[in-house]
Amino acid sequence: MNRQTHSPLPQMAQPSINPARLFALIAVLAVLGLVLVRNFAGSEEQRELLNWQNKLSLIADARAADINGWLETHFHELTGVANNPSLQLYVTELESAKNTESGGPAEDPAQAVFLRNLLLMTADRLGFLSKTPDPLKAIHANVHPPSGTGLAIVDNSGKVLVSTEGLPVLQGDLAAKVAAAPRGTTSLIDMFTSASGETQMGFVLPIYPIQGDAVAAQQIGKLVGIKSVGDDLFKLLKHPGATESTLEALLIRKEGDNAVYLSPSGKDGKPLSERFALSTPSLDAAYALEHPGDFSLEHDRLSHAVLMTSRAITGSPWVLLLHIDRDQALAESDAWRGKMEWIMWLVLLTFVLSIAAAWWYGTSRRAMLLTLQTSRLAAHSLAQEKLLRLVTDNQPEPIFIADSKNIVRFANERAARAFKISATDAVGKGLPALMGVAAASDYIESNASAMSMGKSLSRTHQTEGEEGPHVLRSEHIPLGHIPIDGLPFPSPGVLVVDQDVTEIVNERERRLRTLRQLIHTLVRMVDERDPYAANHSASVALVAREVAIGMGLDPLLTETAETAGNLMNIGKIVVPSEVLTKTSALGQDEVQAIRESLAGSVSLLQDIDFDGPVVETLRQAPERYDGTGPLKLKGDDILITARIIAVANAFIGMISPRSYRAAIDIEKAAKLLLEKIDTQFDRRVVIALVNFVENKQGREVLSQLALKKVG
Repeated sequence: MNRQTHSPLPQMAQPSINPARLFALIAVLAVLGLVLVRNFAGSEEQRELLNWQNKLSLIADARAADINGWLETHFHELTGVANNPSLQLYVTELESAKNTESGGPAEDPAQAVFLRNLLLMTADRLGFLSKTPDPLKAIHANVHPPSGTGLAIVDNSGKVLVSTEGLPVLQGDLAAKVAAAPRGTTSLIDMFTSASGETQMGFVLPIYPIQGDAVAAQQIGKLVGIKSVGDDLFKLLKHPGATESTLEALLIRKEGDNAVYLSPSGKDGKPLSERFALSTPSLDAAYALEHPGDFSLEHDRLSHAVLMTSRAITGSPWVLLLHIDRDQALAESDAWRGKMEWIMWLVLLTFVLSIAAAWWYGTSRRAMLLTLQTSRLAAHSLAQEKLLRLVTDNQPEPIFIADSKNIVRFANERAARAFKISATDAVGKGLPALMGVAAASDYIESNASAMSMGKSLSRTHQTEGEEGPHVLRSEHIPLGHIPIDGLPFPSPGVLVVDQDVTEIVNERERRLRTLRQLIHTLVRMVDERDPYAANHSASVALVAREVAIGMGLDPLLTETAETAGNLMNIGKIVVPSEVLTKTSALGQDEVQAIRESLAGSVSLLQDIDFDGPVVETLRQAPERYDGTGPLKLKGDDILITARIIAVANAFIGMISPRSYRAAIDIEKAAKLLLEKIDTQFDRRVVIALVNFVENKQGREVLSQLALKKVG
């Protein structure tokens, strides 16, 4: 048998080796590898810094918006009080009386009483009152406690005309701050430490005569508000959902050559407790005051390296400083880069050793193995991508995957049609280019939130389609690595699924409309049987809704209060018509039947599935705030919607005529409600109703209701 023989590998002629050339090649490779590793680490760090810049910018914008909103709310509410026609008229009359009187009156004039009540309600609602047992207690002009917080009306000379309990006089530094406010302009008195050690701030707004022009020359006085600064402001600095322990938002201001920390800081955690020179090297607060809005790597007051950005607060000398410890922010990135550097060094060492081995064995076999391995990996990734496309293209929802830079790496056919581009062409393009800047911004923000939280995020939003508006529910699912060929590992991203829920939303709206129509039909049935109380339920519902809005309740509770008001008299359906229309005095049994009609309403409605606690609201409506009602519930144990219905029902009942009495005027009805505060009624609800009547066109609305009843 013929046999073809081959020389074994050990017997191959060995190549001649030049040690000098080999060492030179290894040195060049080592230097080149060092440069590549350093460049890689630097580029990855810059990428991570850019991600943090975007994240901190989003958080800073949100916190600055909340702080700006807090200031705007106070200025808006106080401007409404300063421009109140009754306030302008009464201040003018008090000024005239002051100029003509030879001595002070024995008692406060009626104008001062009205103005004080108006200030008390506003101060209680906006948090200007100090925590006293009875914040609505009237204060006589000649008996004042020490100066503190509250609202006051002062004349142009700085003399207090009328004030709440805590602010009877202006003196010392406070008087100077008020006097320094320019005439005819709205001013902010920046944070300061009072004599009692509290952190306070103030607002100064001009008051003009009712028939005058809003110019400085015609200013007749000032509305001054001084309040203690606490959690109502500083809690806005905490970002919801933030999990980083060193992420901190602070309010600062420039004071001479120093940066002053306004929000609680330092060891004692008190406001205004720390200040640092602006010349402190690399101080983040100094950089924030000099470059508001910029992002930088600086050092905090404890000399820790931090990533920071800032935002100027509109209408104030404040700057919001947001920073996070650099080591915590980049901990995962640093660890990953360190690991990658070691891997690259090992790869470099392996490569150098392979070069040395290549002198002996050649490179053909290694090249062949590498090619085979690469082919297998490519085939595996390609198979994954094909499977992903096969599954998603048969789904009815648009599905796409975006990486951490919001570049689309995969899109199914539905998503491609929404982008108005082919699925192949969509890959590699940014979300703004595919769906427009405005629409993409919400997706980008939600993607960032899902990746930062490490869990799925769902949101519902409306979009315009070819067939009209559509309601979408978008699911943002974070991925540790995008299973697409050609991407480095790991390549984190977000899987986005858009589900059209328009029909579900429309069906819910149709159900709500049907429920409202049923409610209106039942109300009309009651009105037809009880002509003397016609439109009573609708009036209670309207007032209850306005009170709930004034108290800042959420939409569900507001709708619950309105629905309960409309349905509270449904129980009268079972009361005989002759009892409801009787003009003479009612017997004891007849009175008891009408009183039990509310319980009858509960019995009739208890099996209806309302979105809010409508039935329980009607059940608790007869309760008294002091706990002496039928169910013995007390204070906040009573549903807030039930407390609102109780006040609104009593108020409408008093100002409405009945067969056995005439209507009570609005002022007397409001006074009767105020007398029953903390016994029968909740103080906050009564104040909100009086505020609606006095400052929110409540009189006009109630007058129109009265005309409707007469008609």
